[in-house]
Amino acid sequence: MRNNPFHVFVQDVRLFLKSPMLIVTFVAVACIPVLYAGFLIKGAWDPYGKLNELPVAVVNMDTGAVLEGEKMEVGKDFVEELKKNRSFGWRFVSEEDARAGMVNNVYYATITIPTEFSADVASLTGDMPKQAELIYESNSYYNFVAGQISENATKELRTKLSQHLTEAYSRSIVTQFQTLSSGLGDASEGAAKLNKGALELKDGAVKVADNLNGLEAGARKLNSSVSQLHSGAVKLHNGVSELVNGTNKLGDGVSKLSAANGQLQRGADELVGGTKAFEAGIRDSRDGADRLTEGLQSAAKGSSQLEAGLASSVTASEKLKDGSAGVAEGLRRLIESNAELAGDSELQKLLEMSQAVAAGSQELTSGQSKLLDGSRTLNRAQQLLLKGSQSISSGQAELLQGIRQLQNGGVKLSDGLKEYSASFTPLKTGIDKAAAGARQLSAGSQRLEAGLSLLSEGSGELAAGATQLHAGGVKLSGGAVQLTEGTDELAVKLSHAAQETAALKADDRTLNLFSHPVEVKANDDRHIKKYGYGIAPYFLSIALFAGSLIFTTVFSPRNSSALDAAGMRLFVSKAITFGMMSLAQSLIVCTFLAFVLGLKVQSIPLFYLFTIITGFAFMFICQAAVTWFDQPGRFLVLLLMIFQLVSSAGTFPLELLPGWAKAIHPWMPMTYSIRGFRDVISSGDYSDLWRQAGHLAIYCVFFFVLTLVYFLIRREGRVQEQQMPA
Repeated sequence: MRNNPFHVFVQDVRLFLKSPMLIVTFVAVACIPVLYAGFLIKGAWDPYGKLNELPVAVVNMDTGAVLEGEKMEVGKDFVEELKKNRSFGWRFVSEEDARAGMVNNVYYATITIPTEFSADVASLTGDMPKQAELIYESNSYYNFVAGQISENATKELRTKLSQHLTEAYSRSIVTQFQTLSSGLGDASEGAAKLNKGALELKDGAVKVADNLNGLEAGARKLNSSVSQLHSGAVKLHNGVSELVNGTNKLGDGVSKLSAANGQLQRGADELVGGTKAFEAGIRDSRDGADRLTEGLQSAAKGSSQLEAGLASSVTASEKLKDGSAGVAEGLRRLIESNAELAGDSELQKLLEMSQAVAAGSQELTSGQSKLLDGSRTLNRAQQLLLKGSQSISSGQAELLQGIRQLQNGGVKLSDGLKEYSASFTPLKTGIDKAAAGARQLSAGSQRLEAGLSLLSEGSGELAAGATQLHAGGVKLSGGAVQLTEGTDELAVKLSHAAQETAALKADDRTLNLFSHPVEVKANDDRHIKKYGYGIAPYFLSIALFAGSLIFTTVFSPRNSSALDAAGMRLFVSKAITFGMMSLAQSLIVCTFLAFVLGLKVQSIPLFYLFTIITGFAFMFICQAAVTWFDQPGRFLVLLLMIFQLVSSAGTFPLELLPGWAKAIHPWMPMTYSIRGFRDVISSGDYSDLWRQAGHLAIYCVFFFVLTLVYFLIRREGRVQEQQMPA
């Protein structure tokens, strides 16, 4: 009988059945994993499903703002959205109540909407946009996890609010684009009219350039003729000077008249004839000077009219320049105000063409200003010519008067010479009058020379002004050509831009794409809906390990009440006893979780099987440690459990654990039990489940053999009358 390896086990069972207290204790220890796993998993079954009971304070301090003439209260709208949202237990309170609630641990978090919230939202369309902010304060002192949950929820609410604001902004921008499309259409029509006017301006500029070219040629000829006239006046003055000298000599030669009376008589007759011929020439010269004066007066009037016309043209060009510059500046501001418009190449080209038109208008204004300056120079020169011509007319009148006096003197001289013998005094008087007339003639010729000098200077300036006018006319013609080309292309581009912007739709689908450009589509294949399913592998492993450890404190793994308990018989008894306890714990906890708590697993049979394998592994580990080391062994098992709580990656991912925890992670048995339970409860990855079961089976075999070695070494077991807690 004693050779029966189950003899000691049978004796222990008989004594066990005779003690109700041992039976109750056995049953209680068998239910330990249920207490651990049941309460822990049930307590953490679905905490996120009750977030509507988590009090979060909301303080709305927003004072509102005005956007595009309409009152907007984003803070109030946000509060209304929160009232419809049942994610948390929202408490809409004042700032003082929220602060007191945080201090007294009434609220887990506070969301504050600042006073300038709506103003910051509305600032996006202004010159200095400012980001709107929600102030979030977590009461982590009260509960860290609740603070983290509320913070993540606040981020989600902020995202939704941002999407609503983006949709509102998009609607406003699309509306502005439609307005812009209408404006671009009007601008295209205006550019077409501008192009038509530019064509007319180009034709007029070409005619002006041709006329100015003729004016330049005429001015050069006038300058050449006036120069020749001035040279003749100089010679006339020299001749008159000689005439004056001659009259002076005539006075000296009076004394010789008596000897040369006949010769003097002939000279007097010739003088009278010469003065008549000279008088006729002077009369012709005076008529030419009068016609010159009339021509210059007409020219002065024409240059004044030209100057007035050019001044009007300059004013019109300034308006054209300002208008084109305004168009270019408006387009530039429009593009800068919107990042999407800044990336539109068509609008960039349109802006470049508008700036080119503005530059052409600037050159047109500059050329017309130069034309106006040349016209003014021409007018001044013509005024100088007119003054010179008038001086010539005055000098010729005086010269004619002097010639007439000279002629009269000559006649009188002739008569006097005839009466010379009768009276010498009248002769002397005539000679004196002739000398006076010669002097008047000299003075008139001198004024004539001065007037022609001014006329020559004025004609030179007139020629220079005409040259400048011609150069400005050429530039005006070139600028008009560029303006024509630019306005034509501007009209085409504006029309194209109007068509493109008109194609932008303002329907809800388009606006939704603006505010939600990317939609995240969740794949729930590996999603766990309740927190209890995710934490069950961790809590179940703790429960089985704790149940194994507690059993070693209630039932001795070394001793037996049988008289002959020793060696292999005692090992068999302890192995069966600890194995039965592990099996009972595994079956009870699986049944409770699957059919009472309602934990839905991928496979009920595999769930039972893997739980049994895990229970055996943990039980044999605890049995071997306590069998070999007794009380220190229990301390080692407890220490192993503590290490496993940290290093098994049951709560936080392995990558977030400390370095030492990562190092011991592969050696911890709970590492493989948690992985296996995740496979059978959630993922259904049975191939990985069998790998984890293989790792746990290695622990089972190793520590089972280790316990066997202990009993083989110890041949005699200590007999106890009653198995007491170790």
